[in-house]
Amino acid sequence: MSSATVFGSLATVTYLHFMTCYAAAGPHILFIAADDLGWNDVGFHGSEIRTPNLDKLAKEGVIMNRTYVQPVCSPTRSAFMSGRFPIHTGLQHEVIRPTRPYGLPLNITTIAQHLKSAGYSTHMIGKWHLGFCNTKYTPIERGFDSYFGYFVGAEDYFTHTCSTVIPNKGNQTAANRVRGLDFRNNTDLVRNMNGTYSTIAFALEAERLVSQHDPDKPLYLYLPFQAVHGPLQAPQRYIDMYSNIQDKNRRTFAGMVTAMDEAIGNITAAFQKHGLWQNTLMIFTTDNGGPITDGANNFPLRGGKHTVWEGGTRGTVFVHGSMLEKKGYVNNELVHSVDWYPTLLTAAGITHTDTTYNTIDGIDLWNTISKGMSSKREDFVYNIDTNEPVSAIRYKQWKLIVGDPGTPSGWYPPPNASMPVSVTDRLPTAKSNTTTYLFDLDADPTEHFNLADEKGFEEVVTMMKKRLGEVMKTYVHDLYTLNPPTAKSSPDNFGGAWSPGWC
Repeated sequence: MSSATVFGSLATVTYLHFMTCYAAAGPHILFIAADDLGWNDVGFHGSEIRTPNLDKLAKEGVIMNRTYVQPVCSPTRSAFMSGRFPIHTGLQHEVIRPTRPYGLPLNITTIAQHLKSAGYSTHMIGKWHLGFCNTKYTPIERGFDSYFGYFVGAEDYFTHTCSTVIPNKGNQTAANRVRGLDFRNNTDLVRNMNGTYSTIAFALEAERLVSQHDPDKPLYLYLPFQAVHGPLQAPQRYIDMYSNIQDKNRRTFAGMVTAMDEAIGNITAAFQKHGLWQNTLMIFTTDNGGPITDGANNFPLRGGKHTVWEGGTRGTVFVHGSMLEKKGYVNNELVHSVDWYPTLLTAAGITHTDTTYNTIDGIDLWNTISKGMSSKREDFVYNIDTNEPVSAIRYKQWKLIVGDPGTPSGWYPPPNASMPVSVTDRLPTAKSNTTTYLFDLDADPTEHFNLADEKGFEEVVTMMKKRLGEVMKTYVHDLYTLNPPTAKSSPDNFGGAWSPGWC
């Protein structure tokens, strides 16, 4: 798909065709997603948080400096799995709550399904968050040979239970809070890991899986950590490493990041020990920007999680692997989360033919990532959500926002050890009356200067609004508002666990 016609072609149907074939020559793929990690939360971006393993891997590989994600969890994960913008899957609004009966649409062929049909051994460890009301929505039936993790969006790191409000049985106007276990090995509940920190549990499972894997068979391991999403929890030894940080949230968050970094070091060591690492392509990404009020930090970018500002959508990303022809540098080419789908299929050696097909928005950027060539992507959708309402799109250096970009909306340095003022004390309390924003992100990557009403930019605004109008022709209704919460989801109906079987 030509980068110059991305938006235009979205109004029609764009097909990429992939052959189902054995991909024994393909590399092992280790795809790690950190949850709620901010731009300023890793050492290779200058953070005070210690991430020695991530720093080493990033500097050996390619730091992707302009790779974009969605403002919140489920939409980004849907982009990873489907190669489609959330406005085309109905997942553009909010996240999939435990009580809502929907998930990633079942007519979508996931990247795991493609890789599996091509001969890969496919495994998932960690957070799903793409629906579980029916087993058809769950990882085992979306292309994964095995699954170890949890279905919902957030839970306790030690007890592996999730508490949320559900409609009261027999009285949909009332509500009550329920708590249920959500930790699974394939389809079986795991009840013997109460007290085991999930970051450690996931790393141990990855090490076990790798130790038993045949290095000659290609492996796809999708590992979306629970870390560093709230609740803010970590073993005390990690928190104690940051006694210099007086802000409690930031101190605990920092410990969580370092625990994850250590886990990733252990996992990559396992790949090395068992003969897989030399032929492993590793992708590390966050799912959205960091939540400012929960210890994360995106400085100097504007805003954070839940917003279409750069701090909510510009991801912390790098790629590592011996198959990269150019490495040890910072890549500033434009990439979006939907692009991983076709890019990884190309990296896996899966031939494009007309035997099977999938309708996607992603662009194959393997040459950009592996060789440093110019990106074919010139434009993308940050998000369009008619419920907020907000629309944000990108074309080359131009970014247009129409509506409310979301809060937080400012620039927040991390809480300083010598100045113990919580970030929450510095958040703006009033919303702006501005409804249209235009930024030149080449000249102003931190979004300080709104050009929408400035003389000389009228044609750019008109051009961008025309592009937005074309994208709106492809917009599908969000599934969140079509699927209200139901008491059928209650763990009380399933032996105290969040479980499929209610839609």
